[in-house]
Amino acid sequence: MLPSEQDRPDVARKRKFWKRYQADIDPTRLVFIDETWAKTNMTRTHGRCRKGERLRAKVPHGHWKTLTFLAALRHDRITAPCVLDGPINGRSFQAYVEQFLVPTLKPGDIVVLDNLGSHKGDAARKAIRAVGARMIFLPPYSPDLNPIEEALPGNLCM
Repeated sequence: MLPSEQDRPDVARKRKFWKRYQADIDPTRLVFIDETWAKTNMTRTHGRCRKGERLRAKVPHGHWKTLTFLAALRHDRITAPCVLDGPINGRSFQAYVEQFLVPTLKPGDIVVLDNLGSHKGDAARKAIRAVGARMIFLPPYSPDLNPIEEALPGNLCM
């Protein structure tokens, strides 16, 4: 299922431009970034068992947590994996970029991201530029143009 916003003229124009632009890029230079998450309050509250037996299980109660998994996808591998204890925000994304992503980048790499607000911090951009790489953002409403969306299992079931 794809966002209906892709049909808007402004979005369609940006998507067309991206597809033309990407065709001229060396795919070995592309580094796609994405994140997925899991919350402990997603635990099932109902289940099944054999007839006549009571189902008993333990689940977290009232202490909900969010775990965020970030990774980068190159043409031949997933790299820079990281699990954060909490939701993604500008500060945690900056830490991910500086501590996990930047050490894997080479001059000329192109880091491709979606338009999540936490991705747009100046510190993350500067850290990427400092190693000779650059950041570009996908067109809005375009998860289908980011191949890591299919690579991270959480994105398939959320």
